[in-house]
Amino acid sequence: MSFSTLSLNQDGPILRVTLSNPPVNLFNLKMTEELFQLGGRLIADPTVRVVIFDSANPEFFVAHFDLEDLVKSASDPSKASKYPDINAMQALALSWQALPQVTIAKVSGRCRGAGLEFILGLSMRFASVDSKFCAPEASGGFLACGGGTTRMALAAGPARALEFLLSGRDFSGEEAERYGIVNRALAEKELDAYVDELALRMAGRSLEVIAMHREVFNRVYAPMVDPMFAGLSAENDGLRAAMAGEEMKAGIAALLELKQAREHELDLPATLARIGKARNDSNLR
Repeated sequence: MSFSTLSLNQDGPILRVTLSNPPVNLFNLKMTEELFQLGGRLIADPTVRVVIFDSANPEFFVAHFDLEDLVKSASDPSKASKYPDINAMQALALSWQALPQVTIAKVSGRCRGAGLEFILGLSMRFASVDSKFCAPEASGGFLACGGGTTRMALAAGPARALEFLLSGRDFSGEEAERYGIVNRALAEKELDAYVDELALRMAGRSLEVIAMHREVFNRVYAPMVDPMFAGLSAENDGLRAAMAGEEMKAGIAALLELKQAREHELDLPATLARIGKARNDSNLR
């Protein structure tokens, strides 16, 4: 199985998946499709026990969801979810959460928007201390609606989640660790070694032993299933409301004028702040 946005390297029971969509590693419809396909393969692949995600771009683990594809999916009925309460990004994270393997994100560089939403559905997350995490959606007039708002509330608690989601700023790897978004933040030179050693240890466990632990967690968190899906449904309600208004349309249009280029994506919060200020100044005239 070959992919255009994913590079695979299997070493025994450990599968390394490298996200690669130059120039800034945008999460797009193609990457979504290919991650669904890979997840479908892994369901029935007993040779893989641990999956590690990293990025081919040292500056961007994932920039965010491709806004051109977001507009395309919103205007194309064939791209719409068959289930109005669950969208494609939410379903993707749920499908990876349900896999029998242990899944690990190893984050260096910037992890924003859809990239963060996806890895919140993985088993574990590790990051370099210099990595950056951000939910930019509120600055664009909508909300993290790929499961990010719901999962952030579960991971960080409501107070810190609201700070993270509404501030729209970059949070360092160290801050992400304190907020429960990642397991640990490590110096860049220590990150690879730690994740590699951990993966080797976990790869020594059978899928049956991994399943035993998962079953305990499933039962412990069973009461949270209905509230979680209610949260996902509310995300979609929020997205539909935002898409019907002008703020989101104006924000996406302004970003698309900048062509999602590297120089604007490096400090996306500052770019969004400039766009917001220009819009506010225009409204005051």
